[in-house]
Amino acid sequence: MSLILLGLIQGLTEFLPVSSSGHLVLAKYFLNLPLPGASFEAFLHLASVLAVIIMFKEEIIKLLKSFFFSIQQLFIGEKFSIILMKDRHSKLAWFLIISTIPAALIGYNLEKYIELLFDNILVIPLMLFITGTLLRFSDKHYRKGNKNISNINVRDALFIGLAQAVAIIPGISRSGLTVMAGMQRGLEREFAAKYSFMLSIPIILGAAFFKFEDLGSLNLDFNCLILPGIVTFASSYWAMRIFIRLLVNQKVSFLSFYLWVLALFTFLLILLKGV
Repeated sequence: MSLILLGLIQGLTEFLPVSSSGHLVLAKYFLNLPLPGASFEAFLHLASVLAVIIMFKEEIIKLLKSFFFSIQQLFIGEKFSIILMKDRHSKLAWFLIISTIPAALIGYNLEKYIELLFDNILVIPLMLFITGTLLRFSDKHYRKGNKNISNINVRDALFIGLAQAVAIIPGISRSGLTVMAGMQRGLEREFAAKYSFMLSIPIILGAAFFKFEDLGSLNLDFNCLILPGIVTFASSYWAMRIFIRLLVNQKVSFLSFYLWVLALFTFLLILLKGV
């Protein structure tokens, strides 16, 4: 049952802007839920990625076809700028790669320091409070974005990528911060959400690649992984749909109150329990 609960937490909080990493750490700390390890978390993240792939399957197929075609065009001498101008799917694929680079570099080179943050429970309520404050500000102020893939630029992609890199900190929502970064750069709200969700694919797959080899070391029967995986997949899928609806209707800021209350409640419990 604890594995199913972990799957539900991962699925709901991976794409709702409330920080899956923060919620998983709190579940371990306060509910005494046994976290089987990084490899199990990697498995749950793969289930979340599968939900993204299913939701945007047609778009992703076009992105892959255009990406490999653009490489072919580069080899025959076509200018990169011309390729991006002619094919918006190729442009989106390359921009997603550009946005992935900052988090990939920071995650790979600073892994040990990042793990120390996960071990400090006091980091979580502070970062949750910051996430809630940013959500409140962005939902109130960034209302008139009109950029889509046709008119975003490399600076936009890098800015969103830097936001994803910052979201490695536990308690900072990856989906929330990347969407807010997109909105700050003038992206349409729905396009900002779609960009954020698809941006999760390479970074999660990359992180899972380094952890997944340890999955065999888990003392779990494969059948025990099926139900948590299904729960994670289903909750991730519906969390994305809910987030898009809230974002388009400018209702995301109500999650700020949830994060503020959770941060305060968590901090008080930590004081009572002792770090």
